[in-house]
Amino acid sequence: MKFAKKLLALAASLLMLAGSMPVSAITPYSTYTYDIDGSYMESPHAYVPQTVIDSESLGLLVPISAPKDFFVHEYVNEAGETDYTICISDTGNKRVIIVDSDFKVTGIIMDFENEWGVPDQITEPTGLFVDVRNHLYVCDTSNNRILVFDLNNPEYDEETGLFDYNFVKTYGEPEGDVFAEGTTFKPVAVAVDDSGRIYTVSSASYQGIIAMTSDGVFQAFLGAQSNTLSAWEIIWRRLQTAEQRNKSAKNVSTEYNNLNIDSGGFIYATTDAISESDQLQAIQSKSRSGDYAPVKMLNPSGQDVMMRTGFYPPSGEVTVQTYKTTVSDITGPSKIIDVALGPDDEGVWTIVDSVRQKFYTYDDEGRLLYIFGDKGDQLGNIQTIAAVDYLGTSILALDTTSNNITVYKRTEYGDLLAQALKNNKQRLYDEAQNDWTNILQRNSNFDMSYVGIGQCYYREGEWEKAMDMYKYAYDTENYSDAYHELRKESLSKVIILVPIAIIIICILLSIFLKYAAKKNAEGQSSSVKRTLWREYLYGYYVIFHPFDGFWDIKHEKRATVKGASLIFGLTVIAFFYQSIGRGYIVNPEENSSNFLLVAISLILPVGLWIIANWCLTTLFDGEGSLKDIYIATCYSLFPLPFFIIVTTFASNFITLDEVSVINLMMGIAYFWVGFLLFFGMMTIHDYSLGKNVLTSLGSIVGMAFIMFIAVLFSSLIGKIISFVFSVGLELSYRMS
Repeated sequence: MKFAKKLLALAASLLMLAGSMPVSAITPYSTYTYDIDGSYMESPHAYVPQTVIDSESLGLLVPISAPKDFFVHEYVNEAGETDYTICISDTGNKRVIIVDSDFKVTGIIMDFENEWGVPDQITEPTGLFVDVRNHLYVCDTSNNRILVFDLNNPEYDEETGLFDYNFVKTYGEPEGDVFAEGTTFKPVAVAVDDSGRIYTVSSASYQGIIAMTSDGVFQAFLGAQSNTLSAWEIIWRRLQTAEQRNKSAKNVSTEYNNLNIDSGGFIYATTDAISESDQLQAIQSKSRSGDYAPVKMLNPSGQDVMMRTGFYPPSGEVTVQTYKTTVSDITGPSKIIDVALGPDDEGVWTIVDSVRQKFYTYDDEGRLLYIFGDKGDQLGNIQTIAAVDYLGTSILALDTTSNNITVYKRTEYGDLLAQALKNNKQRLYDEAQNDWTNILQRNSNFDMSYVGIGQCYYREGEWEKAMDMYKYAYDTENYSDAYHELRKESLSKVIILVPIAIIIICILLSIFLKYAAKKNAEGQSSSVKRTLWREYLYGYYVIFHPFDGFWDIKHEKRATVKGASLIFGLTVIAFFYQSIGRGYIVNPEENSSNFLLVAISLILPVGLWIIANWCLTTLFDGEGSLKDIYIATCYSLFPLPFFIIVTTFASNFITLDEVSVINLMMGIAYFWVGFLLFFGMMTIHDYSLGKNVLTSLGSIVGMAFIMFIAVLFSSLIGKIISFVFSVGLELSYRMS
């Protein structure tokens, strides 16, 4: 008896312990985001699995088989309350199942009488959509048509206990020369806007989304996907006939696989047909273009208007190396097969990856909120995801292998995040700031919270506080906007001093250049002592008079190794200042290098150039010695320190729109250096233009060859040392 009581007490304790366990302990997947570097950042769960809706729970006598899609329709019922209808395409059984918000079957659509009064039936239901008139659109793919049924005022069948829904219309292949020869109309996804305009994806069409009027008249193809052509493919297409180009047209565009539409008439379309290399390149380059995006937001004209302001574009997984699931290892980018739109007042939307069975949720500016889900057979995991949709704040996912729908419930953390987004959209910034602060207390790694707080400070005119928040999130765009306002406010107080400062700088620069010109003119006399200061000032003559300047270096000895080394040292110092002195706008990660690394990064290419050029020009009658090449190369670097110091200093006072000016100045500097180096080598070697071009190209090849030999030699030396060490170690063992 005592043992039984102890056992019951232990069981009760375990139950209490299980009830107190955090959600993460019983959820079969992790929730996470990515930072600016693509590093995994764990997050509190935004959604947790709640239940599974399957054939048994729905009370179906014929179990669901190979479902392809489902759609959740939100409407206002007779009591004035928000209600939902769920439509499921039971493709394997050639029917559409209608379910209410309590997950009870209210009707099944299989057989119907078409508009000609002929008995008909659905053959292959795939994509589904319910419009604002409560009309259900069914893509009957194998029959090359879209069927429309009226969900309003259905007739109750007392025999079956289900409702019968009236057939409305059939949309067949659009009239006109719409498709390329040999293709047919194969609708797999459909969406309808509030005006009745129909958008559909045909699996046999690669020209884009088909737009039709409510009467079924073809209007246009929207949002054709870009793809990459190699140089050979471009040439080959030019040689092809028009018929051959039509047959190979899929090389210039890829097809969509799904779509959805929001209340504003914007179309969210997905594709999994982009090449892996193009998709990876877009992710790694953090592209904001829609050229190789697996999800787009198209306006009614077909233009991609999606905002991609996050660290990475909305493409699913960011880190695409081997990913271990509960079932297998997965590599490569995500394959996006569906998109679901959350509540309008929150602006969130979710895409799903058919490779990893994961959900990726973003806000209306394309910033990643959270990732969750996994592949498996536990509650919350998916075997093969086919579709996703929102039911209020819950997320529903269709598993075509398990033939069921998993319901995910939003957590307190997810509610708090949604509330912050809602307050932002409604411009309730004080409330939003409190929400973002509360989110940070639960998830200090969530960068978007810092952005949200920064936006609140920005709207209150607290520019510096806003900048601090944006820096935490590496948000250079918003940081730039806040800094622009701060700079404008600061300059308004001292605006009179700005033109005065510019005039003073110009006067001082003019005086210095005149002084340098005077000293250089004096230096033409052989009786004047060539000091290090004079050799440095001679650089100003060389950069403006390269032919005469390099000639005098060679023949008049106007410069020595000492002066050249000074210029080279100043260049190294300038690069070091650049590595530590760049402003946040051009260096948001605030990376810097030590002096030794900076020096090596400059010494190595310059040294390789000098050696390669000397080796080559010695064989081709070059008149310049190794010393001459070194001096001319260092004097060619003369403009760099000035430009680097000026642009680095200026980078602390610019906005994002002004970065192009900095890049232009550095482009001019490097072009100037290249110009001086080319004509400097031409002058000291006394080469013709053509011969100098050949030797310059040869010197670049020689640099690569020297590097290869050096790496090979160092590897060989390492192996010899390792061999000698092993032999010595073996001898010591034998002697002992």
